[in-house]
Amino acid sequence: MRDLYHGDQMMRFVTQGYAVVAPDYAGLGTDGRPEFVNKTAQANDVIYALKAARQAVPGLGRDWVLWGHSQGGGPALAVAERLLHQPEPGYRGAVVTSPAAELVGLITYVKSQAGLSGLLALVVQGASYSDPRVRPERPLTAAARERLSLTGPGCLNVVMAGYADLTGDQALRPTALRDKAFVGYLSRNSVGAAPVVGPVLLLQGEADTVVPPELTASVAVSLCEHGATVEYRTYPGLVHDTWPGGAIGIDDGAMPDILAWVAD
Repeated sequence: MRDLYHGDQMMRFVTQGYAVVAPDYAGLGTDGRPEFVNKTAQANDVIYALKAARQAVPGLGRDWVLWGHSQGGGPALAVAERLLHQPEPGYRGAVVTSPAAELVGLITYVKSQAGLSGLLALVVQGASYSDPRVRPERPLTAAARERLSLTGPGCLNVVMAGYADLTGDQALRPTALRDKAFVGYLSRNSVGAAPVVGPVLLLQGEADTVVPPELTASVAVSLCEHGATVEYRTYPGLVHDTWPGGAIGIDDGAMPDILAWVAD
């Protein structure tokens, strides 16, 4: 998006004196092949963006912190996993808000919610770009496949609007989550079930209808079981994203806590 999705939240950091590096995920906004929720590709994009920023602006501070929201929560945790084996100097920790982490559970939930079928199409298309064994005609219905041309050049709002009239059952075939290639891709690209470097501030709105609180709670438990230092907080009344005239999202409602944690 030309106006930077979550640009308002990024500016909250800028006004506090931070430099903000927002990764441009491979294939997005072009005629390329966006590998949506491919944790390896997207972790690469984050690390390469960091290195490119340091090369472009040599005076940037040494220390850095990740913040990943929703889809971005996956890459944030994927980077924290990667740093265990491929360290990057100055890393201090990750803020993760309402993450797309446990993908099989998330797809199951999204399928049951009205107005979210565009996310299903994005995940299937990204999976097919990442793994040729994933064939869109197996997870997606014919009606959903007819609109896949939206998922490449279209921004998120375009995709969501283009699929808004399809229910989850009309977009995803009943056998989708029994397709070994597709489920294998979702499992391999889930995060939160492996050791990570550094502390994690994990935040979730209790009124979120895109990423359900119970999934994020399970991620908190899993991270702790793998030895992570996790501070998990939930917020009554906060939804997934803030929209004009709507409820307040975790990205805005938790901002004072996010800024304070990063500063600490």
